Amino acid sequence: MWSVHEAWTKFVYPFELGIKNETAFARLADHISSYQVETTDDDTPVQMWREFQYFDSDLDNMAPYVKRYMRLPENQRRFVLSDKVIQYFSDMQSERLTSSDLGFQLSEVDLYLFFNGVCFLVMEIRPTTSLSAPGAPIQVEWIENLNAGLSSLTRKTSIRQRRDMDERRGGNIPIWFHEFTADGMLKSVASGFPVTLQSLIQHVFMACFNNWDEGGEWQPLVDTFLIVYGAILLKRSDDEENRVHTSFFDFVTKHITTLRKTLTASNSNHFVRHVLEDSEHNYIPYHNVIHTQSLEGGYVIAFDNGTPHFQGNRSPAMRSFRTNYFYMMLLAMHQRMSIMTYAMAAADAALSSKRATKLRLLREHIYDFTSRCYFSQASVSEERDHLYRKWQRVFNVTQMYEELKVEIKEIDEYIASLTKERELENRNEQIRQEAKRTQLFSWISFIFLPVTVVLYVIQASPIVAGWIDFHHDPVGSTLVIVLMIAAILLVARAVYRSFKLIRKN
Repeated sequence: MWSVHEAWTKFVYPFELGIKNETAFARLADHISSYQVETTDDDTPVQMWREFQYFDSDLDNMAPYVKRYMRLPENQRRFVLSDKVIQYFSDMQSERLTSSDLGFQLSEVDLYLFFNGVCFLVMEIRPTTSLSAPGAPIQVEWIENLNAGLSSLTRKTSIRQRRDMDERRGGNIPIWFHEFTADGMLKSVASGFPVTLQSLIQHVFMACFNNWDEGGEWQPLVDTFLIVYGAILLKRSDDEENRVHTSFFDFVTKHITTLRKTLTASNSNHFVRHVLEDSEHNYIPYHNVIHTQSLEGGYVIAFDNGTPHFQGNRSPAMRSFRTNYFYMMLLAMHQRMSIMTYAMAAADAALSSKRATKLRLLREHIYDFTSRCYFSQASVSEERDHLYRKWQRVFNVTQMYEELKVEIKEIDEYIASLTKERELENRNEQIRQEAKRTQLFSWISFIFLPVTVVLYVIQASPIVAGWIDFHHDPVGSTLVIVLMIAAILLVARAVYRSFKLIRKN
């Protein structure tokens, strides 16, 4: 009843870079653009990545502020693997599917770099026709098994160029080809040796970050499986027109769980019919289109209903799925991964001796993230915006963001308490300094007080003034003044002792 007319799957590899500021982000983009790799065609290095702007149709029906956000180089940069490099992956086959002569191609490899260092490597594959029977239909079970093998990072599935059995080369990559460099990996692929997708990610696609020193080493944000997003366009035979919708839903219930969760075709966990009505994971905007979402990824299954939008090779519908609808997922996924990295950064800061400084910087980053890329609405299209909100729910973005806001509040309160303690400490220090100055002034006054009192007594009392005559009796005058000062000091000492005794009691 149903045959696969067109299909593709995007494998998403999230990772984190240490980007300090906007100037470092711009320098990183220049570094990626200038990164070169040697190919087997000649000894002249070629540019590996080229920066690629979005077509207007790619951002069709996006909300204006989201469209502006996607286009501003200060916010996000997109790079595409050059044609001279991607040609090495134009006809590949999985080592786990050697019984079939179907193949696949890496049709596009993209880098999406965001200002906060949360980035994505996106590898898109498309099935290629059978060598023995060109034009034969592609079985959906083959797509399921291929996706299951490639999405798992723990299975370490190998891929190689598709060749006749007698031309194949077995074994691991020969050591004389490379020391796990991009050049060596490409030579190995060109020579027909098997390589794992994880090795290609680490040593070829991510090689441009291995010699970028400003942000330190890049860190993967997934370690077991790649998140997927794909689409399948089906065609039906004309002899069962009367039950096309029933048959389509039967097909979907059998395969949609397997596709979105990248399970193998032999897996027995299939949907039952009523689960298609589960609005948390599925969305059926039209009679011939079903979207499904999960933490593992999502898929679109549609069939050609005879309208121009679904007809032809690389139909407009499939192009819309791989651009407009994929970006709804990408925006929500960036939000999820960003919140996760902020939460991890807060945990790391709690263990640092420079906790306050790191938390202040983290708070600024979170505020920047909120103002720049946390959107409540992403599209003016009801269908696409609905899917965007569904991706936010599936990725738990809203819940995680609310928890992040609570964490921000706690950070603010902690920093405010530190500021208050510092202000109180500064105020106490000022009081202590003022007390010291007052004490010093008091002692100075206490020292000069006897002299002042003596001079006052001399001026106020003619009798005492008569005792002092340095001209006729300098010794006697000096003795009188000394005795007066001594008497005053004795009185002051007695008063001071009485004051200390009163304070002690």
